Amino acid sequence: MPGVELESALRARDTDADWRELGETEPYWAVLSHPDFRSERLTPEGIESFYQSGPPYIATLAEALKAMTGAYPSGRALDFGSGVGRLAEAMTAYAGEVTGVDISPGMLALARARGSKVTYADRIPDGPFDWINSFIVFQHIPPPRGEAIIEELLSKLSPGGVVSLQIIVWRDKNREWPAETGWRKLIAGQLRRKRVRELPVGQILMYDYDLSRVVRLLNLAGIEEIRLVSTNHDGHHGFIILGQKTAPASFS
Repeated sequence: MPGVELESALRARDTDADWRELGETEPYWAVLSHPDFRSERLTPEGIESFYQSGPPYIATLAEALKAMTGAYPSGRALDFGSGVGRLAEAMTAYAGEVTGVDISPGMLALARARGSKVTYADRIPDGPFDWINSFIVFQHIPPPRGEAIIEELLSKLSPGGVVSLQIIVWRDKNREWPAETGWRKLIAGQLRRKRVRELPVGQILMYDYDLSRVVRLLNLAGIEEIRLVSTNHDGHHGFIILGQKTAPASFS
């Protein structure tokens, strides 16, 4: 695992700048990292297949939420980190009103150009929301900032509302930073910190979250019963957290 100073450098990185750049250069591949979605290989058929991957995922979520709560998600929904609208569009099959939120102007422009029923914004709007979703988003946001965003999102959840939030919590050994000791550890740490600072804008970085801290935020928001669905993105392991707000919030 990275040392304290390296971890500080990683957490201090402006990942919003990375995603603004990616939204201009690789808006589809940055969401689903398949060669067919690279800008130089993209075709109209490829774009269509990209969007067609959204409904099956959302349908699986909706079924899981129904199994947990007794009803499909509905009402007013929010997709955080909506990108070009792949999941936000699919959420309109269940929610009467869907808002997609993203910080990438390039991705938002592509999403709006599709003319769907989704409303897009570059910041989290006022609540309440009956369904808050986020998938393969927080794993690219440094945890201190990500936790603050999760808390803000949960504060806008209506009584009885549901969440489907995905985070990464651990990684395979070959995805960890080498654990050098002694002078090797000192030199390697200095080199890595330098590399992080000098990485050009437009990187896709992966961040692990402390599941207990996220569960605490859920509980404080009145989400006392949750279900975890395991995920594995190329050796980065996490969960889709499903939950329903059944108690009053107690944020302090």
